[in-house]
Amino acid sequence: MSTPKKYLPLISLLLALLAIGLAVSLVISYRHASELKNRIHELESQQSSQVQSSAGAQQVAGPGVASSPADRIIKDLSTRFIGDARSISEKLRDFLKENPDFQSLAAACKVVAGMSDNQQALSDQELNWLYQQDVKPEFKRVVAQVASLRGDNTLLDSYIAQYQSSLSSNNPEARVNALRELAKTRYAGAAKLIIPSLEEKDSSLLQEAMLALKITGNESHIQKVKGLVNSADESVSWLAKDTLTTLEMLSKKARTRLISADIAAELPPIADQ
Repeated sequence: MSTPKKYLPLISLLLALLAIGLAVSLVISYRHASELKNRIHELESQQSSQVQSSAGAQQVAGPGVASSPADRIIKDLSTRFIGDARSISEKLRDFLKENPDFQSLAAACKVVAGMSDNQQALSDQELNWLYQQDVKPEFKRVVAQVASLRGDNTLLDSYIAQYQSSLSSNNPEARVNALRELAKTRYAGAAKLIIPSLEEKDSSLLQEAMLALKITGNESHIQKVKGLVNSADESVSWLAKDTLTTLEMLSKKARTRLISADIAAELPPIADQ
């Protein structure tokens, strides 16, 4: 069926308008795509500029250059200088004796942790010597943890043993403190001391014990935790399930020797870093 002639001009006009609209749409799309492309190039350029600026800053600083007071202290303690016959361990001992503040302790701990794989600079014998010195417990712990990372748990076993009596203290605060200090070791040997505390009647102390076990234990320590999953106390039950899930993923050998991440996780914080 043919279109009546009287409608042809109208159809031609509509087709023309449609063509114009399509052309305008294509122009707008092209401009939008062009603007988007330019924006992407601009962002890439900015990112490249930032990377170059960062690299330039690192080159100006240079490798091993201390950028803060704490960095300078750590670098000095980690370096032996001509004219100073002391070993690194002796420098650390003297530094802690002369600087009993917390930040100095944190710096010394970081030096020991940083030398965990450098027995030439800080030998196993020096670690044992440092542990016997009159230094704060936090420093002894880090020294013992580094020795464990190297394969010797003797110092770490000695360190955790000091908290065993506190776990049976009549003072709840003493028990909580002992649990928290044992937790900082991240060591499966500490989990064995923590297990009896899962019989605590006080809900808050029981939760402290589970939190400590969660970061020290492995699958060999799950039996006692299973008995707490159905506790009438919802907070105890929830934490027991969470602890159980974590421990079930860790083999019986897990945490029997420490790794660098375990030590780093519990280092005393340095304020200006």
